[in-house]
Amino acid sequence: MATRSASRQGYALVTPALLVIAVLFVFPSVYNVVLAFQKLTPYDSPGDAEWTGWDNFKAIFTDPEIGSAALNTVFWLTAVTVVIRLVLGLGLALLLQSPVLERWRLRGTARTLVLVPWMVPPVVAVACWKWIFDANTGVLNQFLVATHLLPAGVPFLAQTSTVWWSVVAIIVWRELPFVVVVLMAGLQSIPKEQYEAASLDSAGRWQSFRHVTLPSLRPVMIVVVLMTVIQTFNNFVYVWLSTGGGPGTYTQVLATQLYSAAFVSNDLGQGAAIGIVMTAVMAIFALAYLRATADREGR
Repeated sequence: MATRSASRQGYALVTPALLVIAVLFVFPSVYNVVLAFQKLTPYDSPGDAEWTGWDNFKAIFTDPEIGSAALNTVFWLTAVTVVIRLVLGLGLALLLQSPVLERWRLRGTARTLVLVPWMVPPVVAVACWKWIFDANTGVLNQFLVATHLLPAGVPFLAQTSTVWWSVVAIIVWRELPFVVVVLMAGLQSIPKEQYEAASLDSAGRWQSFRHVTLPSLRPVMIVVVLMTVIQTFNNFVYVWLSTGGGPGTYTQVLATQLYSAAFVSNDLGQGAAIGIVMTAVMAIFALAYLRATADREGR
């Protein structure tokens, strides 16, 4: 009887949390799947929805604009920014762990400065960078013109030759501290005995980095890559606030395409279908990535 009473008490304690999860996550997810097979506008009631079957998904794979947005999402928004963040993040993490900063008593100051971009809200960060990149009043263009590196200001966020690199700069600046902090924590967890053993084997700095640091950081980097890829792939804020998907549709990504379909073109079903495809792509990537890394670790 005591065991049964304790079991009931456990269910009673867990039930409120399960209800919150069901209301906030399960129900919206199920409704989103149903909505993807319907045609509905934000001004209609759910009862006015028209069942369209697979038409919304067919449109995704036949619309050239969505194909271009998918390419931008995979290459520019995700691959380029994640690779740059990993390389710069590892370099900064190693620098912050260097004995030189400790000797000059600058390690605490340097770590604080690295965290500053992460403290800035994304909306504020984009607004600041839009001012920096402004062709007329932006500080970057004023500097380039004043030093005679350019004859006139460049609209970095309004021309196709520079817009994506400008968006990449915004994302890397704002999101780099997360990678630095996680990799720095990974570096601190590496036992000093491993480096001492490597030095006894006459290993130089590059050999110690290659055979001690990188293998020890592999589990941490697996998590960092997975989290940054998922977060960046689904990101809406940076592209929409900096370019609105422009010039034209040149920087449109899947997240902004979803918003445009649902709330600009007023096709909630199309937006829901794009969201499901994005979720499926990330789920497949996460499973394949974790399986590949697990197989590699098991060798």
